[in-house]
Amino acid sequence: MADQDMRLLADNPSRSEAQTRYHAVIRWLHWMMAACFVFMWLSGYTMRNLMPHDSPTQEYIYDLHKSVGVTLIVLLVARLCARVLTRLPELPDRLPTAERRAAKVGHWTLYVLIILGVTTGWALTDFGGHGVVWFGVPMPQVFPIREQLFGITLDPLTSTIHAWLVYGLLALVVVHVAAVVKHRLKDRIDLLPRIAIWRNRPAKETTR
Repeated sequence: MADQDMRLLADNPSRSEAQTRYHAVIRWLHWMMAACFVFMWLSGYTMRNLMPHDSPTQEYIYDLHKSVGVTLIVLLVARLCARVLTRLPELPDRLPTAERRAAKVGHWTLYVLIILGVTTGWALTDFGGHGVVWFGVPMPQVFPIREQLFGITLDPLTSTIHAWLVYGLLALVVVHVAAVVKHRLKDRIDLLPRIAIWRNRPAKETTR
């Protein structure tokens, strides 16, 4: 039966791609967001730990960090719209039900952490009166300029919450990548072609 299905998909590659891969828009958005994440984590760590405070280089990286953060919001909104408007491929039947559910929960948790991470970063900038600028274009001030709230100094609190959120997001991404590698090497289920922007030959699942 599996061989018959593979022959059917080979005879009808458009059907195979439609059922096993995300829409091209989602795939491109996925990798664009991934590139933004790498930059955000590296730039955030660099400007907090490796740069002299208030130095011109730190300010330059900080401006880029904010600009890419706003870009992430745009990409995320576009990706959520694409999810609603396109057909999403089903996970392989060989994946246990618990892992299917965990994958769905993990994806939505990623989206929530992205939203919270960007929101706290925006709040941190607005509280300090710095303002968010998107590659030279001033963005609306969403949060008021405020140093304290109920006797709590907002800058260190917001900074700590932001750091925990973005490093929590990083940890979840590591788990996500590890799961893909585990499925490929141990379960012989290659999930990467579902989201790849490069061409792949139809993956064959080995039976045991």
